[in-house]
Amino acid sequence: MKSKFILSSITLSLLVGCGGSSSSNEKPPIDETKIPQLNDVTVSAAPLIKASEFQFTQNLKNGVFKRYQNRLSNNEQAENDAVASPTAPSDFSQTNRQEQNVDEADRIKYNGEYLFIAASSFNDIDHASSQGQNYIRIMQRNAEGEMSQVHTLNYSESQWGEQQLYLHNNTLAVLDYAPSYFSFGMAAIDSTSSETASTVEPYFYYGANEFELSFVDVSQPSQAAIKHQYKIEGGLIDSRVIDGSLYLVSNYHPNYTGFDLSNSDDATVLANYQKLNDEQIASLTPNITNTTNESSEELVTPDNCYISSDASDKDGFDSIITITKINLSNPEQRESLCVNTNVYGVYASENSLYTHGTVYQEDEVKTVIHKFELTGDTLNYAATGAVEGHLGGGQQNLRFSEFNNDLRVVTTTNLPYNESAGFSPFKHQLFVLQQQENSLAPIAKLPNDAQPTPIGKTNEQGLVDENIYAVRFSEDKAFIVTFRQVDPLYVIDLTDKTQPKIAGALEIPGYSAYLHPVGENLLLGIGQNIRDWRDPSAQDVENGAKVTLFDIADITKPKVVNEKVFANAYTAAEWDYKSLSFLATQSGKLRFTMPVERWQSETNTDSLYQWRRIAELAAFEIETQSSPALNYLGSSQVDYSDINAETVPYVWGGLDRAVIHSDDLYYIHGNYIWHSLWQTPSDNKGPL
Repeated sequence: MKSKFILSSITLSLLVGCGGSSSSNEKPPIDETKIPQLNDVTVSAAPLIKASEFQFTQNLKNGVFKRYQNRLSNNEQAENDAVASPTAPSDFSQTNRQEQNVDEADRIKYNGEYLFIAASSFNDIDHASSQGQNYIRIMQRNAEGEMSQVHTLNYSESQWGEQQLYLHNNTLAVLDYAPSYFSFGMAAIDSTSSETASTVEPYFYYGANEFELSFVDVSQPSQAAIKHQYKIEGGLIDSRVIDGSLYLVSNYHPNYTGFDLSNSDDATVLANYQKLNDEQIASLTPNITNTTNESSEELVTPDNCYISSDASDKDGFDSIITITKINLSNPEQRESLCVNTNVYGVYASENSLYTHGTVYQEDEVKTVIHKFELTGDTLNYAATGAVEGHLGGGQQNLRFSEFNNDLRVVTTTNLPYNESAGFSPFKHQLFVLQQQENSLAPIAKLPNDAQPTPIGKTNEQGLVDENIYAVRFSEDKAFIVTFRQVDPLYVIDLTDKTQPKIAGALEIPGYSAYLHPVGENLLLGIGQNIRDWRDPSAQDVENGAKVTLFDIADITKPKVVNEKVFANAYTAAEWDYKSLSFLATQSGKLRFTMPVERWQSETNTDSLYQWRRIAELAAFEIETQSSPALNYLGSSQVDYSDINAETVPYVWGGLDRAVIHSDDLYYIHGNYIWHSLWQTPSDNKGPL
């Protein structure tokens, strides 16, 4: 019996806007005497239109019913068929962002005097009876640089949720949510032949069926108080703050429980269809509740929802993606738009919001992108496009960049399994998309006929066997890192946007998982140093977290300035660039910090080893002038030596953060701070 397994796949087509005509709101007759024959769920690259209430209702209910039918079908299967941005000179560092004028949520925010830390009682030093309740620590910096707590704000009864903060003038916005994820659509794969069977629609799984949004008045931080608080049905996908407005992208699946699941005969299925058709649409859309007075209203109404322009009465999806715009100065001023489809992620520039998602259906893999303009007073849908390939894993938003109104995106396609090579090759491509009316049309791609060199090293058969580990754009250049055992850094010249080309490449051991442009001539890479075990004669290198400074002044010949390796360690910056802090100084130096974590063994007796986790914050300075250099100043290390070992919390270093303020360095590990002077980071004081 052939074994099969489930492969993930996403689908999408997205949201909101203006433009596009829709049909009458009058409800056409529906034949309720027979079970409808609905189409399989697909992702459309067609432009969006504003739907009539009937169109939206039908599309949503079709999706709910299709989900029900698929579950019946799945239940009948046999068991073997189961399913960086530039940094301007300032006195203090702020959240590391992809785009300079687009703020991103983080677990700390700082305004130069007050530091707000998203904390959990689970990470308290005395945490024996902790229930994991979330709260906000508010710390104040005095004239001598010392930090002290002035207030704690218990804003929610939720437990174990993730917290993300925005700080805008005197308003602290707090998002509290349980992480959600996509199932990536189901494709049964025959493990003996590597052939993909037909796909089933993807699904978005909630960590919880709602998330919280609180607005805190911090005009007097020592007396901070909640002024508005909401519970929003659905799962939070992502958020941004642009020009004083908070944009939330959330996903809601109707929790319809009216189906009779006791039988799957035609009569029962038909009765379920009729019952769903009679359901009020308001019971299938998300609500927003003001927790102050417990008043509830619809987050979005059908007259503000969109569907693909090529959707028929046989199509549907049981997911409502909502973009909500909230004025941070007046949170009661908001607007929401929706489309009932799935979206996986968001990229935002100062003027546009792009939503993206990838669909895997049989032999086709594509990423669908929708553009929304943010320059007016209201959200406006602009255009839709699709490109071959998916966005890989990791920090997918870094694969996008808007420059001079064009969108650049890097995708990956997994080619069919190659028997002679013994692996599935990759095809990596860079696309340049230009808005043409309501379409995002490709005007260039790389590789192409004039520039056929693949992105990624090839084997003796000319097949690319390296995946992409990092992408970063900087104005008219793109940097791409591919890796198997050796890291080729590619510099892409986009000076002529219609003729992109590989200008230069550099091979070094290991890889960079995050790239950060430093001015015009330098590039910072953060990742892992890994010895090439396939080549006995390869350079003997030390494995561990690696920081590399590249000189890209000559884009045809990128070179390493110098590097620092932390043996047998890793850094959260590999998957979360907000763990890095940057501060440009007036002298032209760039200061930055990076959290590092490793395990160290200590011998108690001849036969007993004890492992100890070491968490530290590494401090660096980059000389950016005539003689570029990367200088490691030392590390601020977490020290609980003065605390009873039984009360020391176990804190994941992936949430470590830092603030650099003038010559003071503040290392935030869990709920606490370790303070040191910048030039002597190892001489610290904490926990504070």
